Amino acid sequence: MHISYSRESTYLRCPYQHYLSYVRNLTPNKPIRPLQFGSDFHRLLEFRGNKQALKKVYSDIKETYYAMPADWQADLGADYLDDIKTIFQDYLKVYKGAPLPYTTEHRFEIPMFKYKGQEVTFLGVIDGLYQTDDGILVEEHKTFSQKPSLTTLTLNVQKCLYAHAVEVLTGELPKEVIWDYIKSTPADEPIWLEKSQRFSQAKSDKITPFSYMRAAKSKGLDLEQAEKDAQLYEGNIPNFYFRVPMPYTKAMVSRVWDDFVYTAKEICSKGETNKTMNLTRDCSYCSFCPICTAELTGGNVEYTISHDYKEKDNGNT
Repeated sequence: MHISYSRESTYLRCPYQHYLSYVRNLTPNKPIRPLQFGSDFHRLLEFRGNKQALKKVYSDIKETYYAMPADWQADLGADYLDDIKTIFQDYLKVYKGAPLPYTTEHRFEIPMFKYKGQEVTFLGVIDGLYQTDDGILVEEHKTFSQKPSLTTLTLNVQKCLYAHAVEVLTGELPKEVIWDYIKSTPADEPIWLEKSQRFSQAKSDKITPFSYMRAAKSKGLDLEQAEKDAQLYEGNIPNFYFRVPMPYTKAMVSRVWDDFVYTAKEICSKGETNKTMNLTRDCSYCSFCPICTAELTGGNVEYTISHDYKEKDNGNT
């Protein structure tokens, strides 16, 4: 049995969501934009130092999008492909010349304990690892619509679990995690004033130098002057791209790991039968909400499942 951070957090959030996702092994037929964007963007980031591989990845993303039914494309947005390409190109500009990790999408599987004679492992994928003179650094990419709080970055289960994994794999507790945050919507372009044939000078925190220059090029403006004007929005870049290094604390990593193992044992013993519905405001964001709604209101549950869901390929991971 494999237990990932995502699986355990799902169980703690709502046992019934865990049951549907990891026991019945269901996933929605339709793509969900935040999840689809995060997955596609991670694929691009994995090959950000390889231009040829990037072309192939983006081509695959396009093919997948155009192969979707029209209503699925509408759910992702008509500008989905342009958005992801623009956001990624701007990301490369922001971090041009920055060191690249020595490995990306590093999959690991660490034994935890045995349950009824079966090996139970901690499974995960680390976005990136760096080797520096001061020690190992862990890189984690996250997309966001709203900026996370400092508390969210500091008191974080995933960062501690992955630090433990690195320590098991290398014999060394990593020095810090680098949170690499990317906003999942592109920056706005400045408003074009048709009468005066210029851009509005109104202040906006939703414009970056990159989006300003794209607009200037599309209007055929003098690029030398446009580059000077674009610098007015330099301070807005952290609204779309920012990195936060966080040092690891041995005591925190140990406590989080012990708690993770404790809950993992509970999943082994109760996960297949625990169907407790934790009804909260989070239900509106849950991909299994239609199933719960059908169950609680007398709807046809099996029809809902057969119509809107499919079996996952990755099973209990």
